[in-house]
Amino acid sequence: MRCFLSCLAAVFCCFVLGAETIDWSEAPEVQAGVRLVKRETDQPRLQKINLMRIDLRTGGLEFTGSARDPDWGKPMPDWDKAVIRTRRIRTRDFLLNARKPAEEGGQGLNMIVAANSAPWWPWTKPYTHKYAHPAGLGILNGEVICDTRPHKAVFVVYEDGRADIVSSVPESDYRSIRVAASGFAIILRDGEILEGGSYEKEPMPRIAYGLSEDRRYLYIVTVDGRQKGWSLGATGKETAALLKEAGAADAINMDGGGSATLCYWDEKTKTPVTVNRQTESGYQRPVGSNIGIYLK
Repeated sequence: MRCFLSCLAAVFCCFVLGAETIDWSEAPEVQAGVRLVKRETDQPRLQKINLMRIDLRTGGLEFTGSARDPDWGKPMPDWDKAVIRTRRIRTRDFLLNARKPAEEGGQGLNMIVAANSAPWWPWTKPYTHKYAHPAGLGILNGEVICDTRPHKAVFVVYEDGRADIVSSVPESDYRSIRVAASGFAIILRDGEILEGGSYEKEPMPRIAYGLSEDRRYLYIVTVDGRQKGWSLGATGKETAALLKEAGAADAINMDGGGSATLCYWDEKTKTPVTVNRQTESGYQRPVGSNIGIYLK
């Protein structure tokens, strides 16, 4: 019996530490170059997990993100401790607005994936502020959205298409960046799961990005949380282990909790599909920072 329990523990540790890998060839392709795996488990607690892999070598693939609000730099009218950087918007609406024709006020982009990204403030009662100030470094097409120091963890995509996860970005590189969004912490580096900070300790809803060692693949994971009988969330280490198992060598923990949202565009139904569940009611929070992937 003791031997059996030891073997069972060893198998569990192999799963948690990402020793096994996902067979992505068996995963459904929900968009060109985009595959999605959905999982359920009750170990180490009840979890609903979504893992997406995006092939960054897909022809015509480009990144975009949250832009400066037209009132950028002005005082927030409902919170005098910050100035306006972006306008809060639900991630699915960010995708829909990007796809809307330019003559209708949209961008006319064939956006196929959208995810929330950087943490932001204010987050005080009544939690209905119109504007946001994303944390850390935010850049879109060489234009600085926000730059709060020190940088701790940044997901960055350069103009030449290279993606990376770094602890900081020199100002000399800003103009060569297409998208930059900050996270809470780097949770995986060169295949090693890292401790993270206080935000990574407790099980909660998560969203994190990972990159393969050769930077060909972007992985996005969500874990639903704070929903009894549905899913109870993950720690930072558990989230890193999921991304490592998926194929990531490096990973960054983004803004989880009720902000965590991952969407893709369904060509059959012509609607955005939100793969995770933020709340039992289905409410989706307007967030202060998103990234999007589109095809030219």
